[in-house]
Amino acid sequence: MIWNYNDFIKRDHKHTRVNIEFDHITKVCWSPDDKALVVHKCMENNIEVYKLTKKPDGTYASATSAHTFPQHNPEADLVALDMALNGKYIMTCNNKNQLVIWNLHGEILECVDTRHGDTYSARLSPCGRYVATTGFTPDVKVWEVKFSKAGTFEGLKRAYDLSGHKAGIYSCDINSDSTRMVSVSKDGTWRLYDTNIEYEKGQLVYLLHSGSYVMKGKARAIIRLSPNARTIVVSSGPSMTFYSASTGEKFSTISDIYIGPILDMFFDPASKLLLTLGDRHVRVFHNMAGYTSTIQDLQQSLKKSTSAGMKERIIDQIKEAKRDLENINNTIAQQQKKK
Repeated sequence: MIWNYNDFIKRDHKHTRVNIEFDHITKVCWSPDDKALVVHKCMENNIEVYKLTKKPDGTYASATSAHTFPQHNPEADLVALDMALNGKYIMTCNNKNQLVIWNLHGEILECVDTRHGDTYSARLSPCGRYVATTGFTPDVKVWEVKFSKAGTFEGLKRAYDLSGHKAGIYSCDINSDSTRMVSVSKDGTWRLYDTNIEYEKGQLVYLLHSGSYVMKGKARAIIRLSPNARTIVVSSGPSMTFYSASTGEKFSTISDIYIGPILDMFFDPASKLLLTLGDRHVRVFHNMAGYTSTIQDLQQSLKKSTSAGMKERIIDQIKEAKRDLENINNTIAQQQKKK
């Protein structure tokens, strides 16, 4: 189902339904131009590209199969699928430790062993330069996808590791410009790293903050970092907890969102919304912690600013963030009154 964000504030949420005959999808991602969807089919265990058509009003009308990739490993379960925002390649990773870079025609450019023993997750950086993988080993392995200036694929190179956990790492995430990364482990902790480095010159990543989370149920914990690197959220079982990426402090916990565990989480590109997947529903949350963290960061920047012009801009940004937060609180209060 393809949903229109503009309908979220309306009573009726319109969507476009795409039927997958004799199969179902386990992973899906957008092409950078929003003209296609790349999906993984469970029964066929392969990648397929669907071309999208739009109606005159801009909403999606239909999706038709345009290209099917050759099956890579019929014995493996896919744990990650994504397409680089630069449109140069598609990344897949399976639980048999195979990290694969494909071109858009379905040809394998390179396949490497993640060396995790058992791979749990993989994340593609928004800039398209890095892929981070996690698994049974207590480190996050970060790989660089290298292209020449002419756009020719040069290889998949191990860049650096994120270390410090004492047990396997369930998941990780990367902010919009790859300067921050987060991880969550079976050891009951999460970690935030500064990755704004030149690893080719020997610079090392370093830990900014770490904390603990409450493990609930048998499902693996999931961690997400907002694109603006101001909010961290960790899910365990049916609950999720928000933390400040600036200070590491805990903001709040939302418990029992679903009957079963949270299966995945996503921030929108503006870091204003958080979407969760579980049971048979997608739930959309305002990133209240993100607004609070933004205000805190701006207030610290205001103290350090020296020019009058800079102070004025920061004050305006603080007022805007506070106004947005107040509007959300007012909307929530009105909705509760109607109930």
